[in-house]
Amino acid sequence: MNNLGFDELLGLVIKYLSYRPRSKKEIENYLSRKTSDQTLVDRVISKLESVKLLDDAAFAKWLVESRSRSRPRGARLLKQELKSKGITVDDEQIKVDEVELAAQALQKKLRLWQNLPFREFRVKAGRFLAYRGFSWSAIETVVKKEYNNINVK
Repeated sequence: MNNLGFDELLGLVIKYLSYRPRSKKEIENYLSRKTSDQTLVDRVISKLESVKLLDDAAFAKWLVESRSRSRPRGARLLKQELKSKGITVDDEQIKVDEVELAAQALQKKLRLWQNLPFREFRVKAGRFLAYRGFSWSAIETVVKKEYNNINVK
């Protein structure tokens, strides 16, 4: 372990934060790889929190929005990812429209599966959406709707 001072650690963390927002646990893990001095780690984290560079609630909101935009996933998978980053949330805190996100996620696969019979389409789409963490009620709704949409055209 290096014997880095407060200013050096703060500089490293600010650079680490420049790539994307981070959770408090991610910052603690990063700092623990840089120094073994826990009081110094606590001081850096306190400083980051005081200048609003470290906020788990804002991070959780950012992560949910980012994942919903880039690669839609269900509330269950979002909760699991947040937990892995040290943030515990309940279902009410993750406000996502699972039906809409599931439909977005399924759009990429519709062209591949448009000629399948309903049973096969339901199995493939159901597995795909379940893997992405969507609830069964959202999966059922989206699968029926999307299958009807592609077969009406």
